[in-house]
Amino acid sequence: MSESGVRPFLREVRPDPGGLVDSQALPVPLPFGLQPRDLLRTVEDVQQLVHRLNLVLHDAAYAPLEDLLDRASFSGLISRTVAARLAAASRILVVNRYHNGYPDLIRTGEYPGNAVQRGVGLEIKASRSEGSWQSHGPRPGWFCVVQFAIDESDESANLARLDRAPTTIRCAMLAELGEDDWSWTPARSGRIRSGTASVTQSGKLKLRAGAVWIDPDYRERHDALLAQLRAAEFRRSAPQRVLALLAARRVAMSAREVAAELAEEADLPFNDVLRAVQSAFARLRKSGQIVRGSKRGAYLAAEVAEQ
Repeated sequence: MSESGVRPFLREVRPDPGGLVDSQALPVPLPFGLQPRDLLRTVEDVQQLVHRLNLVLHDAAYAPLEDLLDRASFSGLISRTVAARLAAASRILVVNRYHNGYPDLIRTGEYPGNAVQRGVGLEIKASRSEGSWQSHGPRPGWFCVVQFAIDESDESANLARLDRAPTTIRCAMLAELGEDDWSWTPARSGRIRSGTASVTQSGKLKLRAGAVWIDPDYRERHDALLAQLRAAEFRRSAPQRVLALLAARRVAMSAREVAAELAEEADLPFNDVLRAVQSAFARLRKSGQIVRGSKRGAYLAAEVAEQ
């Protein structure tokens, strides 16, 4: 029990405004007239709601929400709260009134009765996962992922819920995803569950890069995940980047020279870029897309050499 006499889980935790990301630092402007402060206020409202509901449940001798609801229902509660608060903050968005309609938020007045089964707007996802974000279909559009944390750590496993840390939001991310940012797993024959769309590496990178508010206590972990995603995405696209650069320069270049040109754009440490470029050189040489130049260790695009 804390010094104030309040069990740790029932202690109110207010989101730190210092976790707000400046709009100029975001990769793309926020859509639908939203501002970063709208996400901060939404995070504040979500944590306050969960806190107050748990106080009421505790006074009535009920289990906390985190134990009373199953995982999907608890995530759904947070998701619906985020949707309601963002709709209140925006003059453009309104909650989609169609039952299980997509997306959760649509432009006010765009659809009859502000209800549409499949439309355009902003979909909300609440998840405790750091990257396993799923949907019922690989749909392009704007997505807001609110990542939260419930204290289920090994250190707390033997503690009663009221002696664990309260549930908090870790970060609020917002990005526009395309169809290529999703993978699709069809339903297995004879299974009740439908197919599942999962956010791919490129989609995770867009969302992490589009974080609008990050809990300062989670910032280091968030930045590490973002760096991993950037490195992985660069490795994946390195052959195409290298080939495009060599074709554009029309001269033979070494792996180090190419890495030097790509490093700033990649926003990664030079040695990470160099390793990815060297691997790309090996693949491109094997496929015959680049050939040796007159300078030792330098290569040029095969299509340029043939001209």
